[in-house]
Amino acid sequence: MIVKLNDKAYEVEENTSLAAFIENLGLKPQGMAIAIDHKVVPRSKWAETILSDSLELMLIHAVSGG
Repeated sequence: MIVKLNDKAYEVEENTSLAAFIENLGLKPQGMAIAIDHKVVPRSKWAETILSDSLELMLIHAVSGG
């Protein structure tokens, strides 16, 4: 199945959790937020959030500075 992350398509296996998807991409979850179809998913729900075909994910990184 295909999901989009920040408008880039990725092929993922059935029953892949959001947490596993992020881990498989080699991303560190610290300082990031993820929205699925414009709704932010709390990090505590990443492991139980199962991805499905055609989902649109948006990854947002927090940056510090001034």
